[in-house]
Amino acid sequence: MEVEVAVIDGGPSGLITAREAANRGAHVLVLEEHDEIGLPVECAGLLSLGGLRAIGLKPDGRFVLNLLRRATFYSPSGIALVVEAPDPVACVVDRHELDARLAELAEGRGADIALGRLVKKISIGRDRVELRGDWGSLKAELAVVAEGFRSRLVRQVGLRTIDWRRVLPASQVEVPARDLDEEGVEVHLGSHIAPGFFAWVIPLGDGRARVGLACRGVDPRRTLRIFLRRRLGLRGIEPPYSGSVLTCGPVPKTYSERVLVVGDAAGQVKPTTGGGVILGGLCAKIAGKVAAEALREGDASAAFLRKYEQGWRELLGREFSLMLKLRKLLDALPDKAMDMAFRMASELDIAGEISARADMDLQSSVISGLPILLLKGLLRAFGRSTKRPLSP
Repeated sequence: MEVEVAVIDGGPSGLITAREAANRGAHVLVLEEHDEIGLPVECAGLLSLGGLRAIGLKPDGRFVLNLLRRATFYSPSGIALVVEAPDPVACVVDRHELDARLAELAEGRGADIALGRLVKKISIGRDRVELRGDWGSLKAELAVVAEGFRSRLVRQVGLRTIDWRRVLPASQVEVPARDLDEEGVEVHLGSHIAPGFFAWVIPLGDGRARVGLACRGVDPRRTLRIFLRRRLGLRGIEPPYSGSVLTCGPVPKTYSERVLVVGDAAGQVKPTTGGGVILGGLCAKIAGKVAAEALREGDASAAFLRKYEQGWRELLGREFSLMLKLRKLLDALPDKAMDMAFRMASELDIAGEISARADMDLQSSVISGLPILLLKGLLRAFGRSTKRPLSP
C-alpha cells in the first residue's frame, strides 16, 4: 500500500497535521496505535478559548465541559494571587470527545484513519519512507511522526529525542468537589505539595473536579492522596498513575529526509505548565502546510522540509525559550523565595496588570514584562507612601 503522507498517531497534533495536508489536496493516512481515537486519556484538559480557535476548533462543541475566567495561584505558605478576566478565557474539555472532533474534521477534509496500527519501524529510502508493524507495512512519500514523547521512531530517523531528565511523573483523578469556585482553576505550589512542579484543581462544572499534580523525586500517587486530603478532605481515594508532564522544551531539530516531527514527540509543549495541545497544534498546522507544499513541488528533502522548522520557530521559538527559562527559575526557587515573590506581588498589587497581559499559551508578554510590572508596582507603592501624612 502507498500513500502520499503517513501521519503516525491520531492525537491532536497528528490529526491537525492530517487535516491541513488533506485540505491542500494530499492523500493522507493517519496510523493510530489504539482501537479508538482519544483513548487512553492522559491530559488535564484545560485549554484556552483563543487557542482552540487558533487550531481550528469552535469552543462550543460537545467536548467543552466548563468555562473558566479565573486562576488562583497559591504560594507554599498559602498566599493567593488571583488572575482573572471579565469573561471566560479558558475551558475544561473532554479530551476523548475533543480528539474525536479533530478526527471528524480531518476525515471531512479527505484524510483516512486506520486504527490499531502501531508503527514499530521507520526506514527512509531514496524516494519513499517505509513504515512497518505487526499489521504489515506501507510506503509514503513523506511521514509525520506525532506519536507522543515516548516516540521510538524519532531516533530511528537520526534525530535527538526529548530531554528525559525534564519529564515528570504525574497523577490525576476526578473527584466530588461541591464547594469550589466553578469559574476558577487552582494552582498550588510548594515542595511539600508537589516538589518540582505544582498541583491543580480544575472544576468540571458539575460538582466534580479534576485534581492532579506532577512532581520530582516522589511517588505522584501518594503525593496526590495527601493533597486530596489536605485540600478537599477526601480520604480513601486511590489516584491512578496517569502519565507524565514535559518541561523540557522542543528538541533541537524536528525534520529529516522525508520526515517531520510534531507535538509531544518534538517537545512542543509549554515548559511552564506541561500543556501541549495548543502549541503542538499550531506547529502541526505548519507541518501539514509544508507537507502539502513538498508534495506539490516534488521535493521532500530535508532542505525543503526545513521550512517547517523555520516556520514554527519563527512563530513560537521565543515563547518556548522564555517559558523554559521561567521553568528553570521556578525549579531553582526555594519555598521561602517563592513566598516572598507572592507577598511582593500581593503588596504591590500587580495581579491586575498580569491579568491584562496574561495569555495561557503565548506567555512571553507576561514573562518578559515581569520586571516592568514589578517596577510599576514599586512606583505605585512609593507614590502611596509619599501621600501619607508625616507622623508628628
